[in-house]
Amino acid sequence: GGGGRRASAKEKAETSSPDDADDAFRANATSLEDRVLSSNPLLESFGNARTLKNDNSSRFGKFIKISFNTDTGTIVGASISNYLLEKTRITTQIEGERNYHIFYQLFSGADEQVL
Repeated sequence: GGGGRRASAKEKAETSSPDDADDAFRANATSLEDRVLSSNPLLESFGNARTLKNDNSSRFGKFIKISFNTDTGTIVGASISNYLLEKTRITTQIEGERNYHIFYQLFSGADEQVL
């Protein structure tokens, strides 16, 4: 499932810095690693939905490209590409299922005038 892929990406990012990297490089890498990894819940809200079998089912694919400094081994950049696999869910869901989480999150934070 998605948990294994997330754990694998997190593990790869956490072990990417060599022990001999100086503190400035390591602090920058940690900050960038944290930003890349912390983007996951937001991305999931756009691509996960409730299905009959799972309340938080991934309906999208994700490709994470991480760039490293070859001299220090620190992360110097990252990009994430998402692929929505179930576009019809935006307009139609079967009984007992829901749309993507992001729509419910946006409406739950809206005031009465917006609704």
